[in-house]
Amino acid sequence: MATQIIIVDDDPLVGGLTLELLNDAGYASRLIQDSLKAQDIIKAEKPALVILDILMPGLDGLTLLHRLKSDPETEPIRAIIVSGKSFEAEKQRATQYGAEAFIEKPYDVDDFAKKVKEIMDKQGVAPTKTARPPSAPVPVAKAELKAVVWGCRSTSSAVSPVVVKYGKHTSCVSVETPSHIFVFDAGSGISLLGNELMKTGKHKEIWLFLTHFHHDHIEGLAGFPCARDKNFTLHISGASDPDKPLEQALKAALEPGFGDAMPEAKIELYELMEQTYEILPGVRLSAFYANHPGTTLAYVLQTEGRKIVYCPDSELYGEYATALQDYDEKIGAAVRGADLLFHDGRYTVDDYKKNRNAGHSSFISAVDFAGKNLVKALVLVHQDDSYADGVLDQMGKDANARVEERGYKLKVVVGREGLRVSA
Repeated sequence: MATQIIIVDDDPLVGGLTLELLNDAGYASRLIQDSLKAQDIIKAEKPALVILDILMPGLDGLTLLHRLKSDPETEPIRAIIVSGKSFEAEKQRATQYGAEAFIEKPYDVDDFAKKVKEIMDKQGVAPTKTARPPSAPVPVAKAELKAVVWGCRSTSSAVSPVVVKYGKHTSCVSVETPSHIFVFDAGSGISLLGNELMKTGKHKEIWLFLTHFHHDHIEGLAGFPCARDKNFTLHISGASDPDKPLEQALKAALEPGFGDAMPEAKIELYELMEQTYEILPGVRLSAFYANHPGTTLAYVLQTEGRKIVYCPDSELYGEYATALQDYDEKIGAAVRGADLLFHDGRYTVDDYKKNRNAGHSSFISAVDFAGKNLVKALVLVHQDDSYADGVLDQMGKDANARVEERGYKLKVVVGREGLRVSA
């Protein structure tokens, strides 16, 4: 089958989303991540359309576009530039070099598909297979997923004594399916989860995914009661830092509570990288690197026809993004259309201005990010430990006012200890 559309984008998440959209639309498409190889491949395959990012290592998209349009063999091929570098000068150069359109990242899924179809139709190029109607996706059995916030503060030791409503425990969120329980992070909140599991005895096999090894994300491991019980199996996953392998970091996190004695539960370790894993039948987990100091992962859990994203330590650039900062669009591809997103909303707008480039977001940036990426529900987590209940109450009001002002189809709530949400 001849390739109809070639995408040239070094980002596997954004490029992968574009590829998936075009395949769903019925076009025979291919993703090329190495821009230096792209021209030869395009020349050999002669697709009807190429879609080019601008900022790529090796050869930028505008230079590649100019080369394609300067070669008589590839000049007839239509081209679209899709980029977060959207200065007026770039748009003018794209038009000057022969691009049919310039689409800014992050793009609207429906508008993007319509623009591609419009260009392909002008050339008389029809999809090679029947497109999957947006209104009638492939049927997927769905079951309710139950998520619980066991802790979501930035630091437990310095919490103001007036904090009552939102709690003081650090990061831990559980997601329960009809068959399994998945736990994200092991801050002090995991002790509350452990007590619940010991009491109910419902789940003896626990999947624990650690975002990173900062204290507020692992401090609860040492006292996690399930680790002391030989009837439990703990599958613990995370990334290795360059200077500390996962096994070594985990051992250090467990030792303060167990001394020389090893935990009695069966423990299995899995080192993760930025890729997608089929961890159980029908359960897919995608890990991606978050914009936070140190090696930090965030996770996309997809099962039972639902998509839940956990990203508690992440600095969105929002309006402060420069042309070279594409983090927001990168994770936007991973987050887009999620049923439920747990995202860093640590600071008020004013406090974020004082703490930029520290690896955390303002809650308003998180709301805008979720709204633009068609997320259905957002839980703001990792609130600053200095904020009392009144500040967090106001944060919730302002977040929902932003949703109404911008017309987002989004439910927003400020995370608190004991919060239960369904997806």
